[in-house]
Amino acid sequence: MDDGAKTPLSMPYSWPQRIAAIAIAIVSDIVNAIFTWAPPIVIGIDVVTAVLLWVVLGRPMVLLPVFIAEALPGVGIVPFWTLVAGGLAFFGRIPGRGRMDGAPPLPPQEQPGPASIPRRDPPR
Repeated sequence: MDDGAKTPLSMPYSWPQRIAAIAIAIVSDIVNAIFTWAPPIVIGIDVVTAVLLWVVLGRPMVLLPVFIAEALPGVGIVPFWTLVAGGLAFFGRIPGRGRMDGAPPLPPQEQPGPASIPRRDPPR
C-alpha cells in the first residue's frame, strides 16, 4: 500500500527546515571559530544558535547537551552545531541513538506462550 507519498515518519523535516538548520549551524560554527578569543561573545552566539535550531527543528532535546559542550572551553573547536544539525536534519535523530522513525519493525522473538503451547480439549 505504498503510494510513494512521504509520511511524517519517513521524512521528519521538510527541505526548507533542513537547509535552514544546516545554514544556521554552519554560520554559528564559523562565527564561533572567529571569536574564540572572546568567550562571552561565543556563549551569546551559542544561545542564539540553540534557540534558532529549537525553533527550526521542532525543539529536539539533543540540542541541550550540544549547548553545554559548546560552552566548555576548548570544545568549541569541533563543529558540534553542524554535526548535530546535519544528523537531525537528514536522519531525524542522531545516528546510533535508537531506532529511526519509519524503520521496519524488528522480527518477533519466539517466546513460549499460550499461542505456542498445543491446546488439548478436556476429555468428555
